[in-house]
Amino acid sequence: MSRKSTMIPKRIAQIRFGLMDPLEIKKMSAVEVKTADTYKDDGHAYKQGLMDPHMGVIEPGLLCPTDNCQYQDSPGHFGHIQLELPVIHIGFVSLIKTALKATCNSCSHILLHSEPGTGPTGNDEQSEQDYYRNRIRDVITKHGVGSTEFSKIIKEVENVTSGTKRKVCMHCGESQGKIILDKPTTFKEKHENPATERKLNPRDVREWLSSIPADHLIFIGMDKQNRPEWIVLKVLPVPPITVRPSITLDSGDRSEDDLTHKLVDVLRINQRLRENRDSGAPQLIVEDLWELLQYHITTYFDNQTSGIPPARHRSGRTLKTLTQRLKGKEGRFRSNLSGKRVNFCARSVISPDPYLSVNEVGVPEKIAKELTVPIRVTSRNREQMRQMILRGPDVHPGVNYILRGDGRRVKINQRSRLINAGFRCHNPDCNEETTLRPDLHQVMPAPNFLPGLVIQKQISLSGMDQSLEEVTYTVNDNATLLNLQGVDENGKMLADDDPRAILHHRWMHELAQADKPKQEPFPEHLEVTCPHCGSPFDEWTEERTNVEDRLATVDRYGNPKPGMQVERHLIDGDVAIFNRQPSLHRMSMMVHEVRVMEGHTFRFNLAVCTPYNADFDGDEMNLHVIQSEEARAEAKILMRVQEHILTPRYGGAVIGGIHDHISGAYLLSRPGTLIRQAHGLEMLGNINYTGKLPEVVKDADGNASFRGQDIISLIVPDNIHLRFRSRSNDMVVVKDGAVDGTLDKRAIGAEDGRLLDAIVQTNGPELGAKFLDEFTRLSIAACTSLGFTTGIDDEDLSDEAVAAINTANANAQGEVNAELEKFGKNGKGYEARPGRTPRETLEENIMQMLDKGKQEAGDAAKDELNESGSTNAAVNMAISGARGSMDNLTMMAASIGQAKVRGKRLERGYDDRVLPHFKRGGRGALDRGFIASSFKRGLEPTEFFMLSVSGRESLVDTAVRTAKSGYMQRRLVNAMDDLKVYDDDMLSVRNTANRIIQFSYGEDGIDPSRGVHGSPFNIDVIVDAALGTEGGLEMNNESFERETVEEDLGGWEFEEENAGGED
Repeated sequence: MSRKSTMIPKRIAQIRFGLMDPLEIKKMSAVEVKTADTYKDDGHAYKQGLMDPHMGVIEPGLLCPTDNCQYQDSPGHFGHIQLELPVIHIGFVSLIKTALKATCNSCSHILLHSEPGTGPTGNDEQSEQDYYRNRIRDVITKHGVGSTEFSKIIKEVENVTSGTKRKVCMHCGESQGKIILDKPTTFKEKHENPATERKLNPRDVREWLSSIPADHLIFIGMDKQNRPEWIVLKVLPVPPITVRPSITLDSGDRSEDDLTHKLVDVLRINQRLRENRDSGAPQLIVEDLWELLQYHITTYFDNQTSGIPPARHRSGRTLKTLTQRLKGKEGRFRSNLSGKRVNFCARSVISPDPYLSVNEVGVPEKIAKELTVPIRVTSRNREQMRQMILRGPDVHPGVNYILRGDGRRVKINQRSRLINAGFRCHNPDCNEETTLRPDLHQVMPAPNFLPGLVIQKQISLSGMDQSLEEVTYTVNDNATLLNLQGVDENGKMLADDDPRAILHHRWMHELAQADKPKQEPFPEHLEVTCPHCGSPFDEWTEERTNVEDRLATVDRYGNPKPGMQVERHLIDGDVAIFNRQPSLHRMSMMVHEVRVMEGHTFRFNLAVCTPYNADFDGDEMNLHVIQSEEARAEAKILMRVQEHILTPRYGGAVIGGIHDHISGAYLLSRPGTLIRQAHGLEMLGNINYTGKLPEVVKDADGNASFRGQDIISLIVPDNIHLRFRSRSNDMVVVKDGAVDGTLDKRAIGAEDGRLLDAIVQTNGPELGAKFLDEFTRLSIAACTSLGFTTGIDDEDLSDEAVAAINTANANAQGEVNAELEKFGKNGKGYEARPGRTPRETLEENIMQMLDKGKQEAGDAAKDELNESGSTNAAVNMAISGARGSMDNLTMMAASIGQAKVRGKRLERGYDDRVLPHFKRGGRGALDRGFIASSFKRGLEPTEFFMLSVSGRESLVDTAVRTAKSGYMQRRLVNAMDDLKVYDDDMLSVRNTANRIIQFSYGEDGIDPSRGVHGSPFNIDVIVDAALGTEGGLEMNNESFERETVEEDLGGWEFEEENAGGED
């Protein structure tokens, strides 16, 4: 019987860890390991060796001698090694040190007074032991043994007992020495008299610890169920073979696990130690072997112990022993338990598709045919499942597997997707469940109706040429009987060349070859019999020959059949979890609806890039297909993309338009933008708009056109009332869904979209996602219709502007040279700022001069670019927030300016100069990294080198900040992963010990993603709705501006009003 079938599920109440008694280790051991050898030459394991099968089997077909189970069901069993001399456990060295320092070296009692009145509180009836015992018990009750408070009280007891006042034991009067630990495992007791100093070997330590009274263990942090001498090992447990399996290489040799290699070393040294002790070897040799045994057991537990070299393989590779298996990012807990590899998932490169909905993901057909969804067959989907089964696994949408009611999983292929028609034997004594299945008849596994099949059988007749002739006949088939006799239906003999005579000739040939000729050469009638019991089928009725529908939920008699599941391909509309790593917040994993497409990459709408932090330069993402109906329902409610348009960080829209979406909205909504009617209708066709068309106006050429703002207003809900300032400080007003003003990133951009935020807040996530779908498609169509492209000529400047830029750079360099002359060689007489040296003041002044020169050059370029106005696509992108800023454009067109490292000019490099291209001691503008060139004009070699220094700093800084922030987030997650919001009147936040962390979640009980930028609701909207006023939702509250990243507009001149804007 399988071990799994005998297991009884139980609920775990608690888990306690402790030390294991050596006797208990022996009791649970299946075998004592005595030999270091593993396998014999014939491939069998040595008895009492490290691969003894009593510790478990790992090869198919073998039975474990201990539990008589095969390798699938046998969990493995521990063995043990009897150590010749005791050895200290490296994991408990600190506990041993605490115990030795806190107890007497003679009587092993705790060095605390037991007489009444010796407690530090002054209580005449309380002893010092009672005082600390009560305090320790209170800490255990309130905080637990794993708390910081418990460690502090045990450390306090250790400090008291090992203090200078405890030189003599108050119990036996013996003088006490100072315990010193020479890491990793060597203890010494040092007295005031150096001659009395002694080294404590593991045997001495064990004897000392074994004498500690049980009621004193609480003072060193142990309970009475454990003994401290168990820390010094006399018996070493050997893990089961399933923990350390060996593998067979292609060459046929076996490769053992690292733990097995280490145990071999332990066994060999233990055997040598036994032999030397038995032969009376000198004590020095015995101690050397003892220390070597200590080394091997120490590295067996932890191969990264400080103070000793790590154990290595023959090839020089460091062995991965017990501690290394468990700890760290690659250990069992973080790699195999917290982070598992899972089934039903896919990974591929991502690419954009602006015509997908924000909650859709494009899945390649190749992936859709590999990933499956289990569907239970019902009367509603039976026909659909039947057609999918007929397609098989190679044609989408098809089926890969069928899970039958009896638990058997059948893979669909060309043979199994069609079943043979069969006949159930009517003989009640025939126990065979199989049926007679003629190969001539194949039908669908789930037909709507199967009529009674004609019962048939095949016979094979051989001729003189040894070829076979197969004949199919039915019960009492008269035509076949006549052909066997060689006559036709009229009783006339068939001609030899008649094809029907072949059956007669072959029948006669077989009769002639028979050993015993039959008395009746020709049968009187033909029968079909059951191949199992021989029952004739001639009594069967047509009803009895019906074949049962394998996908039917009831049988032919109306009895319920076991449920059947079909594992079908992914199809459009299935839900799956889409994920990009690193998963830094909850929006890194969201549920999308599957759209099966051609190609090899995952595709999704660009509006969802921001929460995933995704771009399309080779990023890869993961897809997880949900397998159960309950999980699918839960995921749809909690994890759909539209449910996460508003971020829980500050309540704003984190999903929104980027790049071309913003550019298209900016072009379409600018005042005076007219779209020809034909183009406008095509744009509306892209969003499948079927409502009322906007007002038709005439453009300058008299052509029928639509206003761009009117087209946008068609998709804005009528109940939206909104006022806000755009990035260019224009007032944008939305009244009853009609848009008036220029829309840019501040209207529909990700993390900054006021209009999108208002729609989601007012109408909910479903309508918000619908608006986002329509708006992104409309923006892309606007870029296509109006034309939008940028090139290198967008940074072209006139000769006057170039001259002004060169003049500004030359003046800045001249001012720097003048300042250097003023400073002189040593800076004597140079006026220094308070708290600064003359050299530091000089550098600050030079930086101000160079920054001023860059600003003047940039202003000249901005003035020139400003004149290009709406015709410059690069400027439009900077103004609208689609991409870049005016500072980026000035570095492209004017000059880059000073290259900086840590906010200062470049200093380090060669001897007293940054690059060998300059003179030693030079501190001019060009010598220290001023770059007068622009990206468009191109950089001089020295300028390129110096700019690379600045870029390298930002690269290293990014890498360092990523590592620090990642580790900080991990610590925060681990510290708060047991916190939970309880469903009480307060919505309190508590931990697993039911201790209150917050009386109300977030101190206000509000989910930020459901509030209005940190507030539970917007009172202005409620008041306006109650009074019927037209104030609407005005986005000028400080919280929104504080949480929104404001980008530099590059010195553009706007009206002198606040950023929020007021009427």
